[in-house]
Amino acid sequence: MSLPPHLGGLVGLRHALVADLQGQVLEASEDDAWRADLDGAAAAATVTELEGAGAALGLAGLELVHVKAGSRTSLTARGPDAICLVEVEHGQRTAEAEKALSAWAAGEPPPPAAGPASVAPPPALGTAASTRPLEAPPGQTVTTLPAVTGTDAPAGAPWSPMRRALSRGLLTEAAALLRAASELPVDTAAQPEAAVPDRKAFREASQQLLEGVGSVLAGDTAGGARALRDLAAPAQPNLSVRWLAAFWCAKAALVGGSVEVARRHVKDALDLSRQLDVEARAMSQLAAAELLLRAGEQEKALAWLAESRSRFERGHDGWGQAQAWLVEARVRAEAGSAEACVAAARRAQAAEPAWDGPAIFQAGRALAAGDLDGAEALLAPFTTAAARRVLKVVEAVRQGAIGQGDGAEFLRLHLAPPTTAAMRALERIADASPRFLQAREAQAWMLVKLGRYGSARGLFAWLDGQALDPDDRALVSLGLRCVDAATGAGKSGQAPPPPASPGAPPPDVEETPLPRAVTGATDAGAVFSGRLSVFALPDLVEFLRSARRSGLLVCSSAKGMGTMRFRQGYLTGGSATAVPRLADLLLRAGQLSSEAQRAVADLPPGSEDEEAVLQRDGLVAPAAIEAAARQRIELTVRELVRWRDGEFVFNKEGTAEDHPPPVMVDAQELLLNLFKELDEASREPARSGGEG
Repeated sequence: MSLPPHLGGLVGLRHALVADLQGQVLEASEDDAWRADLDGAAAAATVTELEGAGAALGLAGLELVHVKAGSRTSLTARGPDAICLVEVEHGQRTAEAEKALSAWAAGEPPPPAAGPASVAPPPALGTAASTRPLEAPPGQTVTTLPAVTGTDAPAGAPWSPMRRALSRGLLTEAAALLRAASELPVDTAAQPEAAVPDRKAFREASQQLLEGVGSVLAGDTAGGARALRDLAAPAQPNLSVRWLAAFWCAKAALVGGSVEVARRHVKDALDLSRQLDVEARAMSQLAAAELLLRAGEQEKALAWLAESRSRFERGHDGWGQAQAWLVEARVRAEAGSAEACVAAARRAQAAEPAWDGPAIFQAGRALAAGDLDGAEALLAPFTTAAARRVLKVVEAVRQGAIGQGDGAEFLRLHLAPPTTAAMRALERIADASPRFLQAREAQAWMLVKLGRYGSARGLFAWLDGQALDPDDRALVSLGLRCVDAATGAGKSGQAPPPPASPGAPPPDVEETPLPRAVTGATDAGAVFSGRLSVFALPDLVEFLRSARRSGLLVCSSAKGMGTMRFRQGYLTGGSATAVPRLADLLLRAGQLSSEAQRAVADLPPGSEDEEAVLQRDGLVAPAAIEAAARQRIELTVRELVRWRDGEFVFNKEGTAEDHPPPVMVDAQELLLNLFKELDEASREPARSGGEG
């Protein structure tokens, strides 16, 4: 059996499969990262259950199941003796796919134009597939969807959506689009924006691009710039990758305070955007306006903002308009035009009501004017970490922990470029307000931006010994791990400094050179970091799984710390503050002897040495340890998947093939089972209420 020719010419299909009524896959589109067997089994079970429920209610036969989730849309058709499932790119219209599946289920012939003699891989994520046939692996037949040609192919796909996602910091969406682009057939005649002359090199560049942007978003602008520098060079064959690297190098330089470096990258981004599309030009012009604002050229900045905003308006892009209006508000504030500044900030909020940026900007101005009530009122509708941070500054002013003028200056400085003046101002504020520890934390992150990891580590370690609330402790813990990952301290076995006592003075800030081991942009221990509010944990786990990454993921939030260890995309370990240690799980299962308890008694909670100690001398049976390790991984995922806010750091590691881990858990299967249970649990109260 082959995939239905009815699917030929459809735009935006990610995957497709045909399975029998028991879920056994008969044919599926090729994708090494897709578990067609799991989706086929789930679809067959869903169809069977829905048919049973429909029969009990006297309904006619089931024809089509349409499931739309947060990041996935799937359609399943029920034929006489098989089912056909397709996954549609998120945001893509499904009307044509529904029509094609209904025709297949009814046994109707496909349209005359469908079904070429030689077929190529399915167009992933709405992309236009090449008309050249794909060479099949030995002993296999490639039977997939026909190519999209002519006017049916969306222009530039998936390159334009990928540029849009990554230029806005949407790492999850960008990762999927980059993966889809890497799976397209090599086409030497492709336009520069879509050039992939070497798939392996493109995949490596994609990973480097994601990690570089993630580092910039997390605050490590020095590390992000190192990762992106080579990708922005003329030797990079893919114009989309090169433009994104230049764009984010410019952003990193602006945040890092290097105006001349930013000017060079902005010029490159502007030149490259002229070969791309209107949106790339709008984003580049927005970056140019920010550069001119930083350079004090306010009139020129306003002119560039008008150009950028006009392009966003033509595309009905509320996000872009909001960004441009807020930059204009900052320009007007620098020029001393208070009324124009407030008007621009309000227009930014109106263009994107859910964004906290305009409210935070206005709250900072209210605090500077001494209007504490006004600042709190502006931030009241928002519950984001950034909004909470500003509210904490307002509360500190109310309690006298920091003066009103210093509080307003801190808000201006904590995200400012790390200049000498800014560093001295933060140090002055921290010395004048010792109870206001956020000033020391901002100083430490400013050192991270400069790449002065040794000094940053000393400050973070000192802060770790102070009395912090959960939000601040999460940021400090993240800072320590970010610095250790960047310097390779964790891999070298270097012992972390002990936390300082609450009464100890903060360390002096001294320059510590960056180790040679991390000067390369593709160091094996490079850090990939970000915020869980931007990159949700299920998407993060799926990204690491599909990319077959190996390393340690560390998550930090107000709820504590959590870790997940990956090996070639599989989960091999996990721990979290609220999850029992391995020995406790074995004890509950009656598998831990008194001797084994004594052997692990002195190990710190969550130690990865537990398994080795318990296996030594046969203290615990290997099967029992494996079962407990699997249970602990599952409990960790259940805990961390509920975290909606916080930070994460992923530190890449090499793999030692001669020492396989004791357990390897399929992360996708674990998440699918978990989401199914959560869905059933959410429906249970409704059933109970109906029965009453």
